[in-house]
Amino acid sequence: MQKAEARACLEKKAQVNQKKLHQGKIFSLVEEKILYPDSHEKKFDLILHPGAVAMIPIDDRGHLILVQQWRRAARQILLELPAGTLELDEEPIDCVQRELQEEIGYEARKITSLGGFYTAPGFCNEYIYLFLATDLHSNPLIGDDAEEIDIVTLSLDEAMTYIEEGKIIDAKTIAGIYRYKISS
Repeated sequence: MQKAEARACLEKKAQVNQKKLHQGKIFSLVEEKILYPDSHEKKFDLILHPGAVAMIPIDDRGHLILVQQWRRAARQILLELPAGTLELDEEPIDCVQRELQEEIGYEARKITSLGGFYTAPGFCNEYIYLFLATDLHSNPLIGDDAEEIDIVTLSLDEAMTYIEEGKIIDAKTIAGIYRYKISS
């Protein structure tokens, strides 16, 4: 048995006590105390997140549609894929349409899953579902941050150059663009 597999088996058998430290609008912070069968105890601080979607919208010219917005945590304006947090019991595909309409003013008539990924599994369970959105048609919804988002359209080559030059530094955007590049 490999070390990682042994750790997984041990933790699955362990007693876990969870204490909520903070409940925010989107996520919660919990402390988990794990009591292993050998009576050893370990604590973890974890962020529990409902999950999110990120979309790679492609316009009729084959260009990627990105959003540029101020990000408080990063303390700077970032160039990103449109994305959004799943609402309670919301299916990722429904979140995709809502977020596309709120952030870039389009709905997609064709949505293709490109898989997904964990953002920071060392302390957070956020999983981002990644989608390709094509056959776009104007159908805007007013979103929370709609007035503070700028739309930026780039060719795939331009987007790759922006990544290489450090103009795109958001992890989900880099992962999404690379995933799109290898799938196209």
